[in-house]
Amino acid sequence: MRKNRIVSILTVALLAGCSGETGKTARQEDEAASAIKNANPLDPQTAASQFEKIKSLVGQWYLVGGNQLGQELEPNLEEPFVTYDLTAGGHCVIEKLFAGQPKEMTTIYHLDGGQLVLAHYCSLGNQPHMVAVPGPENHISFELVKVGNLISEDDLHISSHSLEFGPQDELTAHWAATRDQKPASQSLFRVQRK
Repeated sequence: MRKNRIVSILTVALLAGCSGETGKTARQEDEAASAIKNANPLDPQTAASQFEKIKSLVGQWYLVGGNQLGQELEPNLEEPFVTYDLTAGGHCVIEKLFAGQPKEMTTIYHLDGGQLVLAHYCSLGNQPHMVAVPGPENHISFELVKVGNLISEDDLHISSHSLEFGPQDELTAHWAATRDQKPASQSLFRVQRK
């Protein structure tokens, strides 16, 4: 009898917790879908084509120039600066920026409902989520949809990103940040694949 009562209490608590979380998740999904729609995303065919282009980056890339937050970076052709790997049966690309360093950051690119999206796991401790939007030729441009783990909208966070494809095996990554809801800084990394 006592065992059945404990099981019943746990079941009710679990169902109550799940129902509250389900409503929250559905609302968050609706907000994210609305934000993506408002961002003017790529059409599904272009998004799929752009994703194939990102998949072609798989390998190790070495820094040939650039800057982070206005500070020039020294070229380094000895150690990979950014790596790209396929995972999930080819459905996701994992980018590791500052590969192997304490400030390494991870970005995951994938298709979601016909849209090319990314989640950037930043060394700032937050997670910008973006969707690909129309941009200049030879660029894949991303616009911010939401930021996970952001305590205040005024906190520093990455707010846009683009990959600029140069001649074969040359790539420039552009990252822009926002602080106090205004443009704050930009970083640019020019890399090449060996």
